[in-house]
Amino acid sequence: MNPTDASLPVVLLIDDDQTVHLWANRNLSEAGFKLISRFNGEEGVEAFKEESPNIVLVDIEMPIKNGFQTCAEIRSLPNGENIPLVIMTVTEDSQRIAQAYASGATDFVVKPFNWKILAQRLLYMVKASNNLLKLAKSERRLLRAKKMARLGDWEWQVNDEMLYWSDEIYSMVELDKREFSPSTHNFNQYIHKADIPYVGKHLANVIKTKGASDLEFRIITSGKKERYVSQHIEAVADHKAQLTGLVGTVQDITEFKAQENKIRHLAYYDEITQLPNRIFFLKFLAKTLELAQRNKHNFAILFLDLDGFKGINDTYGHQAGDHLLMEISKRLTEGLRCSDLASRYLDHFDQKVDVARLGGDEFIILLNDLTRPEDAAIVAERIQCWITEPIKLGDRLAYIGVSMGIAVYPDDGKDSEALLKNADIAMYHAKRTGKGQYRFFHETMAIKAKKRLEMETYMHNAVANNELCLYYQPVMEVASGRLIGAEALMRWESPQLGFLPPNDFIPLAEDNGLINQFGEWAIREVCRQHKAWQQLGLGNLAIAVNLSSLQFNQASFIPMVAGIIKEFGGNPTFLTFELTESMIMADTDNILEKLNNLKDLGIKLALDDFGTGYSSLRYLNRFPLDTLKIDRSFVKGLPDNADAAAIVSAILAMAKALNLDTIAEGVETQQQKAFLQNTSCHAVQGFYFSKPIPVAEFHRYWEKQKAVS
Repeated sequence: MNPTDASLPVVLLIDDDQTVHLWANRNLSEAGFKLISRFNGEEGVEAFKEESPNIVLVDIEMPIKNGFQTCAEIRSLPNGENIPLVIMTVTEDSQRIAQAYASGATDFVVKPFNWKILAQRLLYMVKASNNLLKLAKSERRLLRAKKMARLGDWEWQVNDEMLYWSDEIYSMVELDKREFSPSTHNFNQYIHKADIPYVGKHLANVIKTKGASDLEFRIITSGKKERYVSQHIEAVADHKAQLTGLVGTVQDITEFKAQENKIRHLAYYDEITQLPNRIFFLKFLAKTLELAQRNKHNFAILFLDLDGFKGINDTYGHQAGDHLLMEISKRLTEGLRCSDLASRYLDHFDQKVDVARLGGDEFIILLNDLTRPEDAAIVAERIQCWITEPIKLGDRLAYIGVSMGIAVYPDDGKDSEALLKNADIAMYHAKRTGKGQYRFFHETMAIKAKKRLEMETYMHNAVANNELCLYYQPVMEVASGRLIGAEALMRWESPQLGFLPPNDFIPLAEDNGLINQFGEWAIREVCRQHKAWQQLGLGNLAIAVNLSSLQFNQASFIPMVAGIIKEFGGNPTFLTFELTESMIMADTDNILEKLNNLKDLGIKLALDDFGTGYSSLRYLNRFPLDTLKIDRSFVKGLPDNADAAAIVSAILAMAKALNLDTIAEGVETQQQKAFLQNTSCHAVQGFYFSKPIPVAEFHRYWEKQKAVS
């Protein structure tokens, strides 16, 4: 061990998968951890006893002793009560997660995970754990100091209005004993006004019970300085148990309070936004539930997730992302402070907690004592207005939206876990139905969430089990009416869930990262299918593949595509990649380089759903595009809608000026086809010609078209 190794935080990794240990050794060591590896629960528990690590990572599925048992056993050890325990699981199954927390887990992570992000998360947890330990030690030291340090003392006799103060108290309050005589009438003027009732209550209780009391409160010195003091009061009685007076000791704890507050702030507040964090919010929510149950009143929680935050973070960097989070938190707190709907009250830390940051780009708001659920909707609409205003990031203006889920107590849950889960489900539903919206939770959402969880479980094996397939929608040349190409569209034939169209599973694949695997499979399958068609003498069609932004932004994307082209050989000019406006406008310089790399490989490029995004003509002219695809929303209005006709004509004129081909999507009627035949539109696709069809059916369609032409 190096001399400096002793100062490194120690992570104990308990997992029977050798690969996980290899990755951990590489990534966690780089992040500043010392790694201890054990391969089953029994070895892990023994290592914990011997090594006393700062944090433990435990896999659920292990031989001999599973993760739940291991976690529970570590938690029962003398030094395991407060150690952070992180359970590793391959699925976000709510039942297993609940079991993980029941066994004593602090948190959980889902495999596969980003090791760099996990390392930062573990460092934060170790930091928070150390801060909590420091806080506990500080509080114990304070208790000992109260007994030992008599920095000031006072005395009061029952039949005397005057008080005795020691010299230290005069010094504490910045008074000259020769000029001031303390009494029962004037001592209150040096107690902070807000604390006078609190101090009076303790004094009255000591007099009534003839007992003792310890309290902390604020004093205001003659120089108008605010200081914290700790006071011990005791009743004095005579031999007949009659009260004769009170005595007390006072200690100035101002500096201690300042340090205590700093430590508490690190443990309970988010470092970037200075909002309460998840730990603090859960404590506050638990107290809110107690009061709501006792007083039988309603409250709501709003689960917020920013739309487009990842794109800004990836494009402009984490510093810009942090600045955006700070601005969002400022808008939320200031907006709620001015709102007459967001009632507030103090928790046991004397802090206001109606908005918190849960982590990442997720925030949560608690609305207390709702009169009607509609009040939560009014707040949600106001939040939309606050957040969607542009945010200045350096010399740029960033635009961001927010999706919100709302859960109301007690209808949507009677405990913290249920309320948070259901608000999260409602938020996800809002995001998947168009983003920039809010949704109240209802039971059908929970059913959908369960289906989504099932889908994710089976999705991991979809490629390996050969469950994916491609359907092809014909693309027809306008002038000749002949078949010139097809758009490849993915379908999933799940043995457990049945036949699934892309809208059912592609958004989930983008969320969990499987879209990279799915996208690679689609490109390889298109190349394989085209080669098979070539061997049948049918190799003159262009085939388009849709790209996901997540897939396209992978550093390995270009090498992966080049590898597939090399694998199947031949000329890849038949292949067209379809991108959206938002993808190519996210980071123009980086995107331009990638697009040029694809063109160098011989691949054609199309801009999908043109007219619905925010592309700049200045940038559009720079991109090496081959085709513009006119969005179906414009084609739908043809030929009767004058605005739609004008937009389509303008797009066609612009494409012609830029020397780009055009394809009109969503052609469903003879009238739409006829309109486009009288324009410069190059090609069309839509249900008027054919819906997306399987390979065999597409082959028959192709043969039929050849026979007609």
